[in-house]
Amino acid sequence: MTNENKMIIATELQRLAGSGKIKSVKYKYSQVELSARLGISNATVSKMISGQWNTISDAMWRKVQAILKIDIDWNTGDTSNYVKLLELLKASQDRHLTVGISFNAGVGKSHAYVDYERYTGNVIYIECKNYWKTKSYIVNLSKAAGLVAEGTVESMIESFIDHVMGLESPLIIIDQMDKLKDGAFDLFMDMYNDLFRCTGFVVSGVPALKKRIERGAKNDKIGYREVLSRLHGNFLQLDLPDFNDVAAVCMANGLDDADEIERIHNLCEGDLRIVRKEVAKYFLLNGKEVA
Repeated sequence: MTNENKMIIATELQRLAGSGKIKSVKYKYSQVELSARLGISNATVSKMISGQWNTISDAMWRKVQAILKIDIDWNTGDTSNYVKLLELLKASQDRHLTVGISFNAGVGKSHAYVDYERYTGNVIYIECKNYWKTKSYIVNLSKAAGLVAEGTVESMIESFIDHVMGLESPLIIIDQMDKLKDGAFDLFMDMYNDLFRCTGFVVSGVPALKKRIERGAKNDKIGYREVLSRLHGNFLQLDLPDFNDVAAVCMANGLDDADEIERIHNLCEGDLRIVRKEVAKYFLLNGKEVA
C-alpha cells in the first residue's frame, strides 16, 4: 500500500466524516458512525484522517478500501444505465418510492448504487451475500447505517428502524437481494411496513429476483404477494451496454483507440466487467497504466 493510495483513502474518510475540527459542516457520518460501518476503532479512523499512519497496518488500509469500495485505479464512464439509475435513485429518495430492478449482471447496477450512496446523504446501501443468514443480514444493514451491530436480532432490527425513522428522506438500496435466504428476505415487508411513509426503497438483483418474487406470489408463499404489490408488479428494465457505453467507459479510463474500443465492444457481449478486464489488458500489453 503506497502512501499515495493511503492519501486517497484518508481523503475519502475525511470527506465522509470530517476531521473533527470543523463543527459547522454536516458530514455523511460522524467519525463514530464511520468507524461502526468499517468495523474498526474510532481511534484508527481518526489517525487515518489526521495522517498518523505509522501504527496502521497495510491490511487495515486494504480493509477500509474494500469496505468503502474505493476504486483507486478505475474511473466511471457515464453509460446510459448509470445516468438512468442515478436519476431513478434520486426520485426514489425524494418521493419515497419503492422500485424493483431485475436485470442482467455486468450492466453497471451496483456501480451506480455505490456512487450514489457515496455522494448522497441518508442513503443506506447493502450488497447481499449467498451465505448470509438473518443475523448476518441485520448486522450488515446496521453497519451500513453507521450503527454498532450488537445485541439480539430483534433489538438490532428495532434500532435500525428507529434510526431510519429519524433520517430526512432516507433511501435503502438492497442490492443482489436474490441471494438472500427466505428468513432475511421476509424481513423486507416488516421494514417496509414501518418505513414506507418516510423512506424510499430500491430492491435489485439479476433476473432470478423477479422470477423468485413472482413465483412466490403465484404459489401464495407468505410475504411474496405483498412484496410484489409494493413493487406494483413491475421491475425496471435497463439496457444492455451498447457501443457508446463501452466507448464512454474506455475513454474515461484513458483508452481512446477507436479500433480497440470496437474490438472490446464486439467481445464484451454487454458485460462491462469484461470491458474493464480488456481495458486493463490493453494497457498492460502496451506498457501503460489505466488513466
